[in-house]
Amino acid sequence: MEPYVLTVALNASVDVAYTVPGFAAGKINRAREVRRVAGGKTNNVARVLRRLGARVVATGFAGGSAGQFIVRDLERWGVVPDYVQVEGESRSCFTITDPETGAVTELREPGPEVTAEDVARFREHYARLLDGAALVVISGSVPPGVEPGIYRDLIARARPRGVRVLLDSSGAPLRLALEARPFLVKPNQAELAEWAGEALRSEAEVLVAARRMREAGAEWVLVSRGADGALLVGPDEGGRAGAAWRAVPPAIRPVNPVGSGDSAVAGLAYGLLQGLGPEELVRLAVACGTANALTRGVAEVDPADVERLKKEIRVERI
Repeated sequence: MEPYVLTVALNASVDVAYTVPGFAAGKINRAREVRRVAGGKTNNVARVLRRLGARVVATGFAGGSAGQFIVRDLERWGVVPDYVQVEGESRSCFTITDPETGAVTELREPGPEVTAEDVARFREHYARLLDGAALVVISGSVPPGVEPGIYRDLIARARPRGVRVLLDSSGAPLRLALEARPFLVKPNQAELAEWAGEALRSEAEVLVAARRMREAGAEWVLVSRGADGALLVGPDEGGRAGAAWRAVPPAIRPVNPVGSGDSAVAGLAYGLLQGLGPEELVRLAVACGTANALTRGVAEVDPADVERLKKEIRVERI
């Protein structure tokens, strides 16, 4: 069987995206368009990976009718869902985009309560799925009832098997996960600032914080910076403290930027599967993130956009 990317969504959701021209809080608003997809950050990654051509197995917790929708929708995208079922209802998350202003409003439910027995079943299930995994992607929040150190434990379980883990999280789960030395961590600039405990106002300050995150346990760190692109920091080279690359995308008129960070993670994962070096890896990540912003949907990138954007992205060693 062909190795797959294993995506882990402990707090998967049904993502409902409304397009509402002239959205006004406190008033009756009429949606021009409504889209529903299996969501949570990791399921966004899974969809983009499938668009790029990777084989993907998605796992995590799912419950109730929302959980059933998540499974069916992933199958629709060609992802293989292999979830642990729990009592209660998987969460729904709502996004309202005003195309006139570009403003995005989000409402996120906390997710179902997960028991210690559920977690134990998941750990066993995850260990079995690692047998066929070429790479693991862990993203997003931890559901109620689950200890924040679970990402650390999942990374530690993968390391002895030689399976690299990409992590996109924040807060306590991120801080604890660094103890297990993930292969790559992808914070955005705000998440990196939160972890560092200080405002990051310049590229130089972002680089310093990213190198500190490497010292804390990550082998590679990619910091997504929205329209400014991304910075990739890797292992020390030739006496330099953390080799670094800057990728700057072309100017675009974004349609919907929601999911661009997740799309960048998918680009990283796919690039690692292809054995890309750092320069082409960050180029692909930024191309995927930028391509996502050109679509109305979330994590529904067009591979043709990715290929075109790769040629327009400027990558520099810094």
